[in-house]
Amino acid sequence: MKDKTIICEEIISLKQVKRKRQSKLLPEKVTSSFSIAHWLTRHIGSQTQEYLVLICLNTKNEIINYSTVCIGTLNQSLAHPRDLLQRALLCNSANIIISHNHPSGISTPSSADEKFTKRLKEACEIVGISLLDHIIVTDNKDYYSFREVQPDCLN
Repeated sequence: MKDKTIICEEIISLKQVKRKRQSKLLPEKVTSSFSIAHWLTRHIGSQTQEYLVLICLNTKNEIINYSTVCIGTLNQSLAHPRDLLQRALLCNSANIIISHNHPSGISTPSSADEKFTKRLKEACEIVGISLLDHIIVTDNKDYYSFREVQPDCLN
């Protein structure tokens, strides 16, 4: 019964993505870390708690799902790679981007951010999903893209 509930939630989420896209709130396609970071800054950058979000993409990097995976505390969010991969697998993602905000206004990743990115990348490789980027955003339009700054972490 729990699996059916999750699938229903994902179908609802896909419908919400379609509605957001139609209303121009959600980009249709990811073309660069800069463009998606700009959108994410407007969406989660000013939150007072850490929000961890997942963007699921098809093979053409079109957004097929967007979801908030975890709402944490002032300076951390607790998530496990399985939380993200479950959602990515359910919507048949080829690629994913994860993002979270730093309420402190400093976009530099913590050592925990770096470790989580490496663990998630390894888990993604096992199931055949590409982790395209991990983007940290703030409320001052500053962002940190692992793809831009530490590409070896994602390759």
